[in-house]
Amino acid sequence: MGHKSFRHKYFPQQGSSRLKLGGSVPEEPSGVDPGNSMGRPVLSSSAFIRFLALVGMLVAGSIAAGCVTSGLKATSARPVDAGMEIYVRSLIQQHAMDTLCMLAFSTPPEMAAASASLTSAFQSRLQQKGVFRQIRVLPCEANSDSEAVWRARDQGCTLVMCPVLIYMRDGTGGMPTELEVRTRILDARTGGVLWDVKQRGTSEPGPDIDLTWDTFEGDPAQRCHVLADSLARRFAEYLVQSQSD
Repeated sequence: MGHKSFRHKYFPQQGSSRLKLGGSVPEEPSGVDPGNSMGRPVLSSSAFIRFLALVGMLVAGSIAAGCVTSGLKATSARPVDAGMEIYVRSLIQQHAMDTLCMLAFSTPPEMAAASASLTSAFQSRLQQKGVFRQIRVLPCEANSDSEAVWRARDQGCTLVMCPVLIYMRDGTGGMPTELEVRTRILDARTGGVLWDVKQRGTSEPGPDIDLTWDTFEGDPAQRCHVLADSLARRFAEYLVQSQSD
């Protein structure tokens, strides 16, 4: 019988850099996977985790920046457009020493909550300008001129102010804000009308700025309490300026 000869074959283990039975192969450079025939560098696990963390921080920052630019601002630089219609006027110097009885703003039922803030705004501006010798505020409304005159006389006042809220539209600032009021001042001694002024204030939101990568919203419209203060200031200034009329 013939004999079969067996030649010993050696299969080096993966990752081994030298042959056991003589001969050698070049060592692989560090940072290169021996199974990677292209020789591309391979990231270690710690480096890959740091890379993912950096990407996460960048994404979170982008989201936060988007939230800031899309939200309405707490304050606004938008102007207030205020108009005034004068129906009856008098000379203020003839009444500078009078005592004014200021009634609360008369409002529609659905706007009753705005009465106190409107009354406070007008009272503050009139006192600041020193239009009358004294101002007394009554937290009540009058259903007629005769009732208003009676209340003024009961308080020992010579003048009575009857303010009315005609229309109000307030919101978050994303839509136009509007405020319309009418103010009459009566002579409590005669019942005659000394001043009758109608005012209207509006504020529009600013335009958006549309960039390629983001959209920045414009300044919001002024709120109604800002409009109320603006109208009150203009009313007080008008009364003071009427000294030279």
